Amino acid sequence: MLEEILYMLPEISLVLGILHLCILHLLSYESPKVYAKVARIWLQVSLFCLIVFYDRSISIFYFDNNSFTLLFKVLLILFSYQLLIMSSAWFSAENQTGIKYLILIFLSLIASNYLISSINIISFIISYTILISINYFLLNISSQEVSRRYMFVFSLILFLMLGSFSYIYITSNNLTQYKELSLFFSHTNNDFKLYISAIGLLLPLLFSLGIVPFHAVKEEEIAKSILPVSHYFAVIMPLVFWSALIKYKEVLAFAYKDNLMQSLEIISILSIIYGAIGANSRINLHRIYTHGSIYHFGVILMLLSFFNQHSTFSAFLYLLLYVLTLNGLYSVFYNLKSQGEFLSAQISLSGLAQTRPHTTRALLISIFSLLGFPPFAGFLAEFSFINVFLQYEKYLFLSIILVFFLILAKSYLEIVKTAYFEQKIKSYDTENKTVQLITLIGIMLIISISFNPFGIIEKLKDMFYVIYL
Repeated sequence: MLEEILYMLPEISLVLGILHLCILHLLSYESPKVYAKVARIWLQVSLFCLIVFYDRSISIFYFDNNSFTLLFKVLLILFSYQLLIMSSAWFSAENQTGIKYLILIFLSLIASNYLISSINIISFIISYTILISINYFLLNISSQEVSRRYMFVFSLILFLMLGSFSYIYITSNNLTQYKELSLFFSHTNNDFKLYISAIGLLLPLLFSLGIVPFHAVKEEEIAKSILPVSHYFAVIMPLVFWSALIKYKEVLAFAYKDNLMQSLEIISILSIIYGAIGANSRINLHRIYTHGSIYHFGVILMLLSFFNQHSTFSAFLYLLLYVLTLNGLYSVFYNLKSQGEFLSAQISLSGLAQTRPHTTRALLISIFSLLGFPPFAGFLAEFSFINVFLQYEKYLFLSIILVFFLILAKSYLEIVKTAYFEQKIKSYDTENKTVQLITLIGIMLIISISFNPFGIIEKLKDMFYVIYL
């Protein structure tokens, strides 16, 4: 019993953090900085416990922790740590404590930890359902209409998940663990109903990532949310859902790789086309980058469809560098405030270079990284995935990706044009010094990581490849 409690310390730390925040609220603390500082302290405690017990699990039947799960959980906490700092500045500007937001973020991290560690369909469904429910309450902070639509779509997804699980459970004689089911699938891979059921468990992750044609609420959940919630959905959630998808694909669905390969390739191409064209038809910055993420996620899914260790790590590297770049871009958003309002329209950037040169440079570096220009992080991602496509002679797919990349690039370059060459139409409020510092750190990471400091890419690869053992 004591041993299991020790292994749960990363999550227990977050629960204690929630209790601490609730006590502060009962004591009528009104400073969002105090709440955010307390939250960051407990996040640090959780990170320490996570590293100490990185390969221990409370139940080896439902969960498995190793360096692969540690990699994603550490990234999750590091990005969440920055999110808490930036959100504190936002809530301070809005004269709100942000306690509800912080509690939901902590609950989300707990559910995310278990989803990442899941090796059993039961724990996967439960963790996923809890996480989506928490996301509903986060969306509800911004827009009840969007949150209701989100929950309606998820209800349909949940019905599909439970139906798929029920058929697999009955057909396999009550098997639920990934590896056991993978072996069962390999002996029954001609059973079409089982294949459809396996796909039915994969679709929820594609829905959560906004992959076409499961992108129904992706744009709204980011574009119509307050900035801290939008930041959470754009940067934090992709790490969680991609980690679960990679594990599902590599461990559970590998027996169906021949059939899945073609399906994933088609979905990837649809996402790439839709994302690139959609970005050029939007004027809201969050909507533009949401469509950009659909394009980039299409590329990641294409890499995963090859069912190869090298291409799968390339997909992870592409994801990491994309999220790092987008995180830097969101730091810029926290600097775009005029008369107390945080701006989101592309036209509001007009003449930004004249009054906010440092912010504009950060914006420029982030966009150039998204475009894959050297020496920024995006260049390493572009180089990695192009190398994979050439190695496996996927010339047609590479051509499609590059053609629509040029279309996507147009929308990004329009933002640069607006910031540098249009006349100023907005007067910006004084910049928050903490936000400026975090933005600077993020931009330095975008610049430096392409040089592979301290052999970080090789270390990431060693941690990632444990999934194949």
